[in-house]
Parts: sequence; structure tokens; C-alpha cells
Amino acid sequence: MSEIGTIAWYRQVPHAGWWALALAGLGWTFESYDSFMLSLTMPALSHDFSLSKTDIGALISITAAGQIIGGIAFGWISDRIGRVRTALLCVGIYSVFSGCIAFAPSAAWLAGLRFCGALGMGGTWTSGAALVAESWGPGLRGRGGAFMQMGLPIGAILAIAAAGAVGAAHGGLVNGAWRVLYLIGTLPVIILSFIARKTPESEIWLARQRDLKLPNKARVKFSLPAGALRNAFLAFSFVFFLQYVYWGVFTWTPTYLSTTKHFNFLHSLPFVFALQFGAITGFILFGSFVDRLGRKPMFIAYILVGIAAVSAYVFGPSSLLLVAIFFSGFSVNGIFAGMGPFTAELIPDSPSRGFLMGLIYNGGRVGGFIAPSVIGLLASGPGGFAAGLGTTIAAFAFALVVLLFAPETKGRLLR
Repeated sequence: MSEIGTIAWYRQVPHAGWWALALAGLGWTFESYDSFMLSLTMPALSHDFSLSKTDIGALISITAAGQIIGGIAFGWISDRIGRVRTALLCVGIYSVFSGCIAFAPSAAWLAGLRFCGALGMGGTWTSGAALVAESWGPGLRGRGGAFMQMGLPIGAILAIAAAGAVGAAHGGLVNGAWRVLYLIGTLPVIILSFIARKTPESEIWLARQRDLKLPNKARVKFSLPAGALRNAFLAFSFVFFLQYVYWGVFTWTPTYLSTTKHFNFLHSLPFVFALQFGAITGFILFGSFVDRLGRKPMFIAYILVGIAAVSAYVFGPSSLLLVAIFFSGFSVNGIFAGMGPFTAELIPDSPSRGFLMGLIYNGGRVGGFIAPSVIGLLASGPGGFAAGLGTTIAAFAFALVVLLFAPETKGRLLR
């Protein structure tokens, strides 16, 4: 059992910290379900609405655009109305619009509803990560952030299980069966409404309101402390390259397995699950050591593992593929375990922390926005997938270079 001092770590987490983790972690889990559901239902949506490949690409881009805009906008809103209310608002938005998608009569309606829901999806991480960072002490913040981020693979696994169950019951997801999955997506706001009522607002946010002598609904002026601009740029660049790697690897893995390795759906399943369970393992280990070893050493270790794993995945023999994919999920996804605490600690004293965290993380999603297109373009050329997925290795290397210029933030107090 890991201990801090003479008291087990979980006993040092305040009551408010566990409620904050429940709200943010489940919100992120259900957001991941909603996000991943688009990938799982895309073939059925293409069939029922007669979508071309161009239409599919546009729908993915619309979702990404909504997430980026929502993540930045709701970071700004969370600085004004608080983390808890913003988190529940974001969950409510993506839940309601997910339910509306279940009744979408056309592709145009589908795209519009998806964009609106994506606004809430983007804001979920921003408000939740800020809440957890401010509710867990400096000696436990890394672990709390890792637990929250674990919702990403768990949500994906829930989506796979739900799609499998609905598909088995209806003989596939076409002819409207996919609508059931989006109807299920209305449940998060019901579940999290109860949790939000039990979750105390961030004491740091409340103290900031008192110190500035502003009522909770008053306008908070944008504030950028000395050094924050440099730190924000470094964090943005770091996230940009990691998002490129994440979306590059996770988006193209199914296609890579089917076209290059010639695996059918059943043969691909063990590798898809290896990717997700590798991610869960990565989150657990990151959270177990990050508060003792520091943010930068853990990031560096995961990047080096990631470069080796993705290299073996793309260039290695088929006998190493399952292990390589497991460690790709471990590193490519697991490294995000430290993103919430790291970005919060880079801006330790600002009433605009929510906005800046949203700008860094969701602005960095532009890397994920361009990765599928860049890799697809290169994979269509003479270099094939080796050239396309090889760019993720380069992106990992660029992330390492950026990290070398960033400060260590372990143990920083937030105000």
C-alpha cells in the first residue's frame, strides 16, 4: 500500500476531493463513451444516411471543432460561475444532444446536433481537470489527475460493450439500431445531477472570489501572471504533439490492422482491447509514481516507452504486434494522466486558470485534428502506413524536446 508519511494516501484525500473526482471522472468517462460512439456507429450512419467518405470526414471535423471551441469557452465560463456548475452544465449539454441525435431525421440534423453536443464534450475536461487539481493537495494531485483521466479508456470500453450488445440484439447497428446507443447517452446528466449536488465547489475558486471581493456571478478579469505566457506556450506545444500521437495511433489502428496486417474484425478485437487495457495500466502506474518522482521524469519515461512501442508496432514483426500495441496504449494514452495537474501547476496563481487550461488542452487538440488527415495522405503514398504512422514517432520526439524547456511543477501550491 502506498503511503504519504504515516497515513495511507487515500486517507489524506479530503471528502471534497473524492466528490470532485466522482463528478469529473464520471463526466470524462461518459464524454469518452459519447466521443467513441461516433467511431463505432460510423458504418451504420453511413449506411442509413448514405454518407460518403467526404461526409464522414466532415462529421469528424465538426465534432473536433465543437470540442475545441467548447473546451476553451467553458474554461472561461468556469472562472466565472465555478467548476462544479460548469461541469454539470457541460455534461447536460452533451447528454441532451446525444439523446437528440437518436431522433435525427437527416445527415444535416446529425451534424448540427453533434456540433452542439461536442461543445459540452470539450468543456467537460476543462472544468473537471481544474476541479480535481484544486481539490486534491499538491502531494496527491498527480494521482487524482490520473484517476480522472482513466475515464477515457473506461468510457471507450463501455461504448464497445454497449455497441456489441445492441448490435447482437438487433442483428447489427444499421436501420436505426444505432439510435439506441445515443439514447443511452442521455443517462449521464441524470446520474451526475445527484453527484453534483453532493460535490463542494473548489475552495481555491471560492477563495479567489472572496479575495477579489466579487460576487460569484460577477465578471472576472483576465489575468496572466509573470512567466505564465511562456509556460502556457510550452504546455500548448506539448499537448499539440501528444494529441497528434494519440489521434494518429488510435484513429488509424483498426484500418492498419485490416489493410496492412489483413486482420478481420474478430482477429482485430484482442488488439483493440490490448490498446485500451494498456491505457488503463498506464494511468494506474503514472498515478502511483508521479507525486513521488515528479511530472517531468514520468513524462520522459512514457515518451521513451512510446517511441519504442510505436516503432515496434509500425516496423516490427507481427510476433511483437500484440505487445507493441499494449505498450502503445500504455504510453500514448497513459501519458495524459498527468496533463490536468501539469497544466494547472504551470499557472499556479491566476483567476483565469480555467480559461488557460481550456486554451492549452483544447487548443492543443488541433494536433489531433490534423493527425488523421496527414497520416492518411502519407499512407496513400509510396511510403504507406510506415510513412504515415512514422510521423507519430517524430511527434513524440518533438514533445520530448518541448518538455526539456518546461519547469518541474511537482508540489506547487495553487491559489
